[in-house]
Amino acid sequence: MLIVLFSFPLLFCFTLQVMQTDFERFEQFSGYEVFNTSLRVRKYNRTTITLNGTIHLTVPLNESVMIRFDLFHSSRGNQQFNHYPVKFPNQPVCEFIDNFYADYSKYVDDMINLPRKGECPIAPRIIYVLNKPFPSKAVPPFFPLGLWKTQILITLSDIEIARFELITKSWNDFGI
Repeated sequence: MLIVLFSFPLLFCFTLQVMQTDFERFEQFSGYEVFNTSLRVRKYNRTTITLNGTIHLTVPLNESVMIRFDLFHSSRGNQQFNHYPVKFPNQPVCEFIDNFYADYSKYVDDMINLPRKGECPIAPRIIYVLNKPFPSKAVPPFFPLGLWKTQILITLSDIEIARFELITKSWNDFGI
């Protein structure tokens, strides 16, 4: 009987546990002649961290432009990243946009001037990201907690034309 009484509060605590993910940093390393970003991570209020700024696409992008993602994980959150063994296929940028909308459209509906699904080539434009918190529900529950680094490489004929890095932090939020 005591085991049942003590296991109920423990079970209750684990059911409240939710993975929370926040932005830590966004950087553009190359490709300023193709993408000119002013995205920055900022505190929106005491409890919310958001991504804010613009992405200025200066040239049209077509099927010959490829996009690649690499994930790195730091379980202790100390910036010592290990390559995470998850495979994202290299895709043409137009195919990536179509797949992105199929899976994540509900998380980017409030972003202004994004390319529409099926739009190819993607015309030059300014995309506005206004106080966008990280969509924690988009992260699969089997991903471990800690710091995550995503490197985004955009190539044309196997030559790098832009490189971005996004760092996020995931932790358990007990909802109390």
